[in-house]
Amino acid sequence: MEKTLMSVSIFLPTEVFLEKDGIRKVITEGMEGWFTLLPEHIDYVAILTPSILTLEDHNRETRYFAVDHGTLVKRGKQVFISTRRAIRGKNLDSLAHVVEKELTAMDDLEKKARSVLVGMEHSIMQRFAELNKM
Repeated sequence: MEKTLMSVSIFLPTEVFLEKDGIRKVITEGMEGWFTLLPEHIDYVAILTPSILTLEDHNRETRYFAVDHGTLVKRGKQVFISTRRAIRGKNLDSLAHVVEKELTAMDDLEKKARSVLVGMEHSIMQRFAELNKM
C-alpha cells in the first residue's frame, strides 16, 4: 500500500464488516453534516448519522455502504468506523432507499433513547478532544 492511502475498517457489534486498504477518499455524514477525509487530513472523530458511506480506492473505483448511527475515528492513515448496521450496495439509488426506509425508521421511544445517547457520545468526544489539546 502506498504511503498516501488510507486503511478503512468497519466494525459491527458481531463482526468485522470490512477491512480495506488503498483508500484515497472517505465521504460520509456526521452530526455536523457531510464531510470528506483524505489521507493527509488531520486526525478526526465524528458521530455518524444514518447515511451513505462512500469509499474511493486508488483506482478511483467507488464503493457504497449504508451505515447506521456510529462513530468514526481517523488516526494517521487509519479510519475506524463502528456502527450498529452496515449494508453494502452497488449504487447510490438503492442505498438511499435503504437509509430512508430502514435505518431512519424507528419508533418514538427508540428515537428519544438514541437522541440522549448520541448527545452523550458527542459530549464525551468533545471532552476527549479538549483533553488532547492540553
